[in-house]
Amino acid sequence: MPPPPSPDFDAIDAGSRPALARALTAIENDLPGADALLASLAGRVGRAHVIGITGAPGAGKSTLINALLGELLARDRRVAVVAVDPSSPVSGGALLGDRVRMGAHGSDERVFIRSLSSRGQLGGLSRKTAHAVDLFDAAGFDVVVVETVGVGQSEVEIAQLADTRVVVCAPGLGDEVQAIKAGVLEIADILVVNKADSPVAAATVRDLEARGGAHGPGWEVPVLTTVATSGDGVAALADRIDEHARVAGVGRRRNAAAVAAPSAPATDDQLFAQVERWRADGRGVALATVVRTWGSSPRPEGSHLAVEQGGSFVGSVSGGCIEGAVIGEAQDSIADGKARLLEFGVSDEQAWEVGLACGGRVQVLVERVDDELFGPLLATRRAKRPVALVTRLADGAHALVFDDAVAGELSLDDVQLAETRARLAANRSGALAAGDANKGANEGALFVRCHVGAPRMIIVGAVHITQALAPMAAIAGFDVVVVDPRRAFATPERLPNVEVSTEWPDEALERLQPDAQTAVITLTHDPKLDDPALTIALASPAFYIGSLGSTRTHAKRVARLTEAGLGEAIPRIRAPVGLDLGGRAPAEIAVAILAEVIQTRHQQ
Repeated sequence: MPPPPSPDFDAIDAGSRPALARALTAIENDLPGADALLASLAGRVGRAHVIGITGAPGAGKSTLINALLGELLARDRRVAVVAVDPSSPVSGGALLGDRVRMGAHGSDERVFIRSLSSRGQLGGLSRKTAHAVDLFDAAGFDVVVVETVGVGQSEVEIAQLADTRVVVCAPGLGDEVQAIKAGVLEIADILVVNKADSPVAAATVRDLEARGGAHGPGWEVPVLTTVATSGDGVAALADRIDEHARVAGVGRRRNAAAVAAPSAPATDDQLFAQVERWRADGRGVALATVVRTWGSSPRPEGSHLAVEQGGSFVGSVSGGCIEGAVIGEAQDSIADGKARLLEFGVSDEQAWEVGLACGGRVQVLVERVDDELFGPLLATRRAKRPVALVTRLADGAHALVFDDAVAGELSLDDVQLAETRARLAANRSGALAAGDANKGANEGALFVRCHVGAPRMIIVGAVHITQALAPMAAIAGFDVVVVDPRRAFATPERLPNVEVSTEWPDEALERLQPDAQTAVITLTHDPKLDDPALTIALASPAFYIGSLGSTRTHAKRVARLTEAGLGEAIPRIRAPVGLDLGGRAPAEIAVAILAEVIQTRHQQ
């Protein structure tokens, strides 16, 4: 089946509620396009005030949020709510009841309420809560309210996500305060005793005030009272929430992420998609590229870091060792338009912090992204046409080299062109050996950055091996498509987060047009499905063609394909498919196949 449409951030920017809802669904269910959307949020988050509402079940959290929504709307705020509900350990389902209690404001265009199932996640939040918050933040909401499941003292994950943590208590806690204060109460920036019209509410307030507490300079944790059903005390709660934001600031989750271990660098597609979004917003952008390394450099030559004028960034040139310095130089480059060639030494201690055994040196070129050069480059990437960007490091002069054309102000001789095209064919970025030997090390140095797009893997047959191979190949950087007209096999449940086509294999491959960056693998054992796919693959420039089956099965395959007139091309088929690792389990066979595909790709 064709993949669902990718989330449309332009429509979200324009205020489309259906587009926002579709994007949230894509994020929650890891649908195609979700990763690219999340990568595109990098420069847009950190503006919204995130309010976490937590506490034990029955304290009235949802009703209090409904009252708080009315107060925030009266103060002209746009508000999003992420309400996390518990999921059944038996069925996996959830009764999303929190949203029902907030229905009074659901029709207001300034409000967006989304319920998420915890799906068994501990800590009071769901696995996708932070991503949902980022999307609401980037979509321009002033406030994002997060309501946790409501399970008791272990519900402290909200501490890392929310800027202001409000713990709601029911009257009559009594001695229970002592039992739970080491958990949820200690994360509170504001304590609220709801249902304060109860005769035992005053005693609960005294118990909470007796424990005291301070969170950060200039802030003592207040104990407030509310009656959510009537609205009593809600305006005072909103005042203290605003006051806390002024004292403590916003962006807690970004600060927490900044000190965490670095995540995997963005793919080229994600990075350049973000570059285009920043430029569409009118922001200045610079691109930093690793152009030379010595020793154990954290990132290989050709690695990118993109930076916008406000300091937001995506990608990596060192895994964390030198990013701060490079970002500062990038902002200077945006301001004055001048390219910069930077050189850094990465100490053993710095390297150890980002996961390397020893240090090295790295040279980084920083350039402002402008229309003259990067306009054609970005357009070429969108068209998925392979191109090599050649840069003279001394002055930043460029040439775009295609397999059949050259553009740009930098002149290249025949030897330089031949080496550049060889690098492009092998997708191997690096310094050009054919630089001007009569000039200094940097003065005549030329660097080639190849842009060929992600390699593809087309798998025919949604079988058990495919269930292991598809996610492995995706982790290795392949765009994966699984083709199987048998709808009982080709289901999202069996192949989550994978593009699946139920076309007949010959129809699918005619549409997909395998190229020199494509691997085609047939795994069905059924000649009606495998042979039509192999017929098209053998006539294509696909760099790898493999087919499952024993030596005897392959002999029969050879006879059929020879009779079809493909005898000369048959030796291109790797059969039995995969390296001989000795494994027999589906996952072991998948490892063997992926290993052979990667080996073949890099031996070209």
